[in-house]
Amino acid sequence: MNNILLIPGSFNPITNAHIEMAKTAKEKVNADEVYFIPAHDTYVAKKKTLIPGKSRCRLIEEATPDYMTYTSLEIDSFLPVKTYDTVSKLREKLDRDYKFYDFYICLGMDNIGTLTTWYNWQPFVEENMFVACVREGQNLNKTLKKSGLSKYENHFVEIMISENHISSSLVRDLCEQGKFDEIKEIVPENVYEYLRRFYDVLNRI
Repeated sequence: MNNILLIPGSFNPITNAHIEMAKTAKEKVNADEVYFIPAHDTYVAKKKTLIPGKSRCRLIEEATPDYMTYTSLEIDSFLPVKTYDTVSKLREKLDRDYKFYDFYICLGMDNIGTLTTWYNWQPFVEENMFVACVREGQNLNKTLKKSGLSKYENHFVEIMISENHISSSLVRDLCEQGKFDEIKEIVPENVYEYLRRFYDVLNRI
C-alpha cells in the first residue's frame, strides 16, 4: 500500500513553513508522495492580493523537493471545486495505474474543528486519513470530541508544528509594505524573486 499526503490550501504564496510542515507530515505517515492542492482562484480572490493559480503552482513545483508536487485539479476547473470532489478525482486518476493508495490529508486544527460543516464530510472522513497540524495549547482529541468526530479518531494522526507565526498573509503584508528583506528568510528563493517582480508590477498600476 502506498501512502500519499495531500495538502490543500491557498499557497498565496507557498512559504518555508509550508514546506517544513509537509516534510514533517510526510515522515509521520511514511508518505511516498506529497501533493499540494492550490485552491481555485475564486477562493483566493477573497484575500487582499491574489497570485494567479498557474503562478502558485509553478512556485510550488520550483520550491519543493522532487518527492513533492502539486495537482492543478482545482486551479484548472472553470468553477470552484469542493475538497471532497478534488480528492475523489485524484483518487480515480491514480487508481487507473492499478495501484492502491491510502490518502492522508493534512489540515490545521481550525479546519478539523469545522470539518462536519464541509461538503460530503462523512464520506470524506470515512474514505481518508488525516494529519492534524497541532500547535502548542491545542488538543486533537478535545477538538474531535467537540466537533462530534470522536468515533473517527483512528482516522487522525497529529504532528506538532512550531508557533512561528509565518503565514502567506504575513508575507503579503510585508511585501505591501516594501519590506522584502524581511521575507527573504521565510520564503524559498524562487518565491522571493517572484514576489519582488510581482509587487513591482502592482505598484506601477
